[in-house]
Amino acid sequence: MNVEFYEHWGAYWKEGINKLSYEQAKQFHQQEKPYVVILSGGHKPQFIVGINFNYEGYFCELLHLNETLDAYLVEAYEAHGNQLFLKNVHEKYYDDREIDMVTYLYEADGRYRKNFFIDGKGTNTPEYGECDVSSHFREMLQFNRYDSILPDEAKKGLQEG
Repeated sequence: MNVEFYEHWGAYWKEGINKLSYEQAKQFHQQEKPYVVILSGGHKPQFIVGINFNYEGYFCELLHLNETLDAYLVEAYEAHGNQLFLKNVHEKYYDDREIDMVTYLYEADGRYRKNFFIDGKGTNTPEYGECDVSSHFREMLQFNRYDSILPDEAKKGLQEG
């Protein structure tokens, strides 16, 4: 799996914007400036790690891309002590389902809210519940070490080089 660093991910253009060298990206991380990491298998990006450094909002996010480079799954993490907590999940469907997106908003105590969207509009029928969120806690990210939020296929691809 190839790793590249950029200042931003252009979702409209489906490409990284303002490429950074390894050293530049490392400086961005040390100075807590936002940047993105693009993980590609072959010639197409598969995952985008967005590092935001917002300690009061979302610290980072992971975009899972489909073959047309649209994000079908977005996971957003917030800083929770010295760890990350999976706070928000957006799952989009591009296969002509009536429900085209489902979102989850989790709390550290296990409460969650699930919303449904049809044609980009909320259905006003959220579901509330509780679940085990112990697996939502992850190690804090270090520069060039994003394993704690990556799926197994990305971790394996990084290990293989």
